[in-house]
Amino acid sequence: MSLSGNPRDFHVQEVKICRAKNQNFYTMSSDLAGIVKRLEAVTTRLEAAAGTGGGGGGADGSVGEDTGSLAPFVQAYDDIVSGVFAQVVSLSQQIGGDLSKQVEMVKLAVQAQREFIVQVAKCKEPSQDILVKMLQPTADQIAAIQSFREKNRASQQFNHLSAFSESIPALGWVTMNPKPAPYVKEMRDAGMFYTNRVLKDFKEKDNRHVEWAKAWVSTLMELHDYVKQHHTTGLSWNKAGAQATGAAPAPKGSTKGAAPPPPPPGPPPPPPPPPAIDLTSGGGDDMSAAKSALFADLNKGTDITKGLKKVTSDMQTHKNPNLRQTGPVAPAAYKPGSGPKPYSKPTTTTTGPPKLGVEGGKKWIVPAKEHPPLLELNGKKWNVEYFKDRKDLVISEANMKQTVYVYKCENITLQIKGKVNSITLDSCKKVALVFHDVIAAVDFINCQRIQAQVTGKTPIFNVDKTDGCQIYLSKTSLDTEVVGAKYSELNILVPDDDGEFTEFAIAEQFKTVWDPKTKKMHTVPTEVVG
Repeated sequence: MSLSGNPRDFHVQEVKICRAKNQNFYTMSSDLAGIVKRLEAVTTRLEAAAGTGGGGGGADGSVGEDTGSLAPFVQAYDDIVSGVFAQVVSLSQQIGGDLSKQVEMVKLAVQAQREFIVQVAKCKEPSQDILVKMLQPTADQIAAIQSFREKNRASQQFNHLSAFSESIPALGWVTMNPKPAPYVKEMRDAGMFYTNRVLKDFKEKDNRHVEWAKAWVSTLMELHDYVKQHHTTGLSWNKAGAQATGAAPAPKGSTKGAAPPPPPPGPPPPPPPPPAIDLTSGGGDDMSAAKSALFADLNKGTDITKGLKKVTSDMQTHKNPNLRQTGPVAPAAYKPGSGPKPYSKPTTTTTGPPKLGVEGGKKWIVPAKEHPPLLELNGKKWNVEYFKDRKDLVISEANMKQTVYVYKCENITLQIKGKVNSITLDSCKKVALVFHDVIAAVDFINCQRIQAQVTGKTPIFNVDKTDGCQIYLSKTSLDTEVVGAKYSELNILVPDDDGEFTEFAIAEQFKTVWDPKTKKMHTVPTEVVG
């Protein structure tokens, strides 16, 4: 390009060159902006996948959805999973033992509910049958968590396992209408019975257990707030969404229960009818003689009864008293091949109440399993299990580092000598307990008609789901605390100076009123009139 000529032409050429450079700059900037936007979208998807632990997919089971396509209540659920619940998982793994195994089941249950909530955001409200299928993965994991607790009652972390087991049904809020949030709080309170024990046992020992208990309670509280905000009157189904077809994919690593056994086969078909008798066919001399005798008897007419034997008076029971004194004639012994076996009443050797089962539309009785009684020291834990009608059970070698666990005993008397760490009665009936000193607590759980007498000192009695309980205090244990929940007929007997006991009934009914001044609920026991 020539620079000679009119200066105005030179200026015009310079302006054109600058405009071309600016156009190239703007084009390059636009390309860079598009690339940055794409990178941000990829980063968002990766963060979403990491936040759900790699298990939070869409309804089709894909991992790492674009968070822009998720409903707000799904993102809010993910915030709980990646926040305080992640602390629960981390602390459980640090503590280890049976707790680290059970928390994996809890993770699967939470992931299964997340899959279900994603379907809620995408689908219309389904029929009841389809809803049951959609909830089955969550139900399977809840059952596995509770079964793990029952199989590990002797675990040193039994309170941890019970805290999960008692409160994990909170995930069942999805079936509650019209206000599911209070149900979550109720399950949280059920689990706090055991988290409080963890706090008490490890308050000055291992802070990880304390943080674990607080984190799990916080998880349930955040779940309560989440349900109250996003599903106030029930699940927020997508009215304009697709039709739900069935269960969400089971979370990775889950183990569903075995398929139910096939129904029992029906009764065998009836035997074929006997072949018709052909009187015209040849049967030899015997057949001919039989036919001749038959027709001869028929031709006798009324004379056919003359050959019958007469029943005399000595053969009649109403005329012969000796016949009435004899018992019934025993049936002949059954011989194989002689026809169907006669009915005989089934007998069982098991004890306990029978259970009713249903399978294939038919019912049957499943006898309760009989367990042998057990009294043994397992590590630092005395196990007293399945005793009945025993009044002589004594634990005389206990020390302050040992605990005593009594399970499913009935009509027994147990005496514990010395000082022990704690005593627990679980699912017992008509048990009389006498003990001296307890360091931590005495717990009655799911029991009936219990009597307990402390001759030394104990700081607290915990009475939970127990009907009929009498607690005899000693003069040195008058400062004992009694904490109760879901109890009835709870009485405390206090000794006087002469050693006589005075019985005090604990209130079972309470009155709650709203106080407009303090803006709080005020609860007091109701007074018994009479």
